[in-house]
Amino acid sequence: MYSQQSLDRAVEHHTAGRLSQAERIYQQILKSDPNQHVALHLLGVIAHQNGKNEIAVELITKAIAVKPDYTAAHNNLGNALLALRQIDEAVASYDKALATKPGYAEAHSNRGVALMALSRIDDAVASFHKALAIAPDHAAAQNSLGNALRAQGKPDEAVASYRRALVIAPNYAEAHNNLGKALIPLGKLDEAVACYGRAVAIAPDYAAAYNSLGNALQEQRKFNEAVASYRRCLAIAPEFAEAHNNLGIALKNLGKQDEALASFRQALAIAPDYPEAHSNLGNVFMVQGKLDDAVACYRKALAIAPDLAEAHRHLANVSKFTEYDDDIKAMEVAYAMPDLSDQQKMHIAFGLGKSFEDIGRYEKAFGFYRSANAIKRGAYEFSMATVEKYFENLKKLFTEDLFSRHLAAGSSDESPIFILGMLRSGTTLVEQVLASHPNVYGAGELNYINRIVTAYFRGIDDPGFTEGINQASIRDFSNAGDDYIRSIRLRANHVQFITDKMPPNFRLIGMIKLMLPKATIIHCCRDPLDTCLSIFKNDFSSSGNDYAYDLGELGQYYTLYRDLMRHWHSVLPGFIYDIHYEDVVADQEGQSRALLAHCGLEWDDACLAFHRTDRPVHTASAAQVRRPIYTDSIQAWKRYEKQLGPLLAALGPEI
Repeated sequence: MYSQQSLDRAVEHHTAGRLSQAERIYQQILKSDPNQHVALHLLGVIAHQNGKNEIAVELITKAIAVKPDYTAAHNNLGNALLALRQIDEAVASYDKALATKPGYAEAHSNRGVALMALSRIDDAVASFHKALAIAPDHAAAQNSLGNALRAQGKPDEAVASYRRALVIAPNYAEAHNNLGKALIPLGKLDEAVACYGRAVAIAPDYAAAYNSLGNALQEQRKFNEAVASYRRCLAIAPEFAEAHNNLGIALKNLGKQDEALASFRQALAIAPDYPEAHSNLGNVFMVQGKLDDAVACYRKALAIAPDLAEAHRHLANVSKFTEYDDDIKAMEVAYAMPDLSDQQKMHIAFGLGKSFEDIGRYEKAFGFYRSANAIKRGAYEFSMATVEKYFENLKKLFTEDLFSRHLAAGSSDESPIFILGMLRSGTTLVEQVLASHPNVYGAGELNYINRIVTAYFRGIDDPGFTEGINQASIRDFSNAGDDYIRSIRLRANHVQFITDKMPPNFRLIGMIKLMLPKATIIHCCRDPLDTCLSIFKNDFSSSGNDYAYDLGELGQYYTLYRDLMRHWHSVLPGFIYDIHYEDVVADQEGQSRALLAHCGLEWDDACLAFHRTDRPVHTASAAQVRRPIYTDSIQAWKRYEKQLGPLLAALGPEI
């Protein structure tokens, strides 16, 4: 027979984390007495701690058979069942534990975790509150309550719960990680990054925290740092499919399409039914111009997850619908799902708008566009008066006198070609034409000029920007220009010209003149109504486009842009080359020849076959520039004339 002393010694080893010693003694006890319920139970707990949950369920079930009212055993059986994803059975076990001991805080907390897995969030919240009413210092329950509140869309309350957990247990790495996740939707990215940093400082092998840190760094557009964080995560947990997927997104944002492709494929090798990875793989194929492959990926994603809203939108954007087909019907079914979030409805509504427009059902299409934009616009605060003041400040600062005082400023390099204008004005098409020339590298949308201006002179929307420019020396502008040249040459050191296609750089034309006076500026122009309508039909992932989702605000912004461009032409005569989308469509060769001549390039026939040029295209026009020039987007606004009243009123008589 076993002795109580040997059982006590085993429990002491177990409590101290010496699992192998405890396990050996429990097994010796069971050889003596196979029905010793405490040894059966605790040997099962060790099996659970070692990840052997099937064995844990078997052993703990035997313990309960010996002692049916064994409260702790019912709780720990629930933990093993939860680990095996047998969620309903886990909840039943926690209920049995609570039937024998209603004041068992641990079981209330664990039951809440199981209910979370069943998406019974309200019930989970109630369980966590019960646990905390019994044991206010239960840090795990506070942390789990935070998770439930976050799932309810209550990030402020979740933050408070995580902070309470950390008051109780300051070195609770998981709570630091979860606090970071709750801070993200509140826009507190720097605080979130700090939370993830604390989590990995406490637990250096905490793979999930490195993954979370990478996500926050991506939100900050620090893609290289994000890549490093994901790689640290994967060094710890090579089979972490989500981290492979997120690494792929960061690599794609860095323009490393082949590496991104490999990451998404690795995620799918680990988790073949990972819908987001299928969709993201499709995004890479879309950027590369492999549209059929992209469509196949989106359909795979949607076969697994019919509510994957972004995949619906991407599939619609990359397709050209000719009839009311199964893809459109699937989007309508998804749109009608009762539990969709506003964000999901927004993505699908943009997709349905595009789809119904393709098949000529314009009134239905506009209804979806209107719904998508209303959801998007309702999610943030925005003041057009602030934008108007900002544009006025630019005109007051950048005068003929300022430029005349800095004639010797800036880099002497002639290689940058800036392609700018309003969104959807033909900038992608113009870049694709130029990038088809052997002496031009199409770098796509770069944030370099804005970053360098901010580093040297403050951001252009910073209250101190005017003072920074007025106090800057000729050397400052020259150094900033040289810094920009070094940055773009890291992308392409072998060609004569490099394009930088960032449409909002029209606001920075004055800075470009001071920093890079020998650069070429191509201003893309398009019919105001077609431009604004095309903007209204798209969701833009980049920041700074808050004006885009309300027709009245969109028209007001366009008038401010138009006025600013007139100012630049006035104070910098001859510095800006205007090219009109409608003229390119009407006379592709003539306009392309004139464009190349302005840029100092000899004619090359490849520029006429721009749609065959093999280069990544990351913008909303990724699918369109894989087609030859087409005319169906000219005067497209007339299909929606009766719905465009607020836009027409905002643009005024000068359209």
